[in-house]
Amino acid sequence: MFDDVHNIRDEPEVEFHMVVPEYSTYKDLHADQTIPAVTMEILQDFLSACYTNFNPKVADLYKGRYIQYVRTAVHENLVYVTSSVWAEMKKTVSYKVVASLTKDGVVSESQCECAAGQGPAAHCNHVITVLFALVAFCKDGELLTDLT
Repeated sequence: MFDDVHNIRDEPEVEFHMVVPEYSTYKDLHADQTIPAVTMEILQDFLSACYTNFNPKVADLYKGRYIQYVRTAVHENLVYVTSSVWAEMKKTVSYKVVASLTKDGVVSESQCECAAGQGPAAHCNHVITVLFALVAFCKDGELLTDLT
């Protein structure tokens, strides 16, 4: 974009927002539900596509029960996952995470409310903690969430 004297000026970036199903269609994730098989290999592939690696701190966040809840909804051949994850440094602040998965468990899109979590391929620790929780759920049928 140019101003009156033809100097280039920066335009603000448009913030990404995923299009998600109606909130009332989401159900809490529990052992009786089936979701696409999310594996550690799929998670590693997602991270590689984002030019990053798995941070072992994510496993500690999951085991430390930083996830408040995980809910899922199915819409147009995708499974949408929404969650709330406590901030790492301050367990009084939480961030909403949203991701969509294909029928093969591949991450289609993701976003988080934190400063680093803008989508469509957000890969902040909050998003990765939720995805790691899905890996654990698919493997063990259990989900560790906050004990409130």
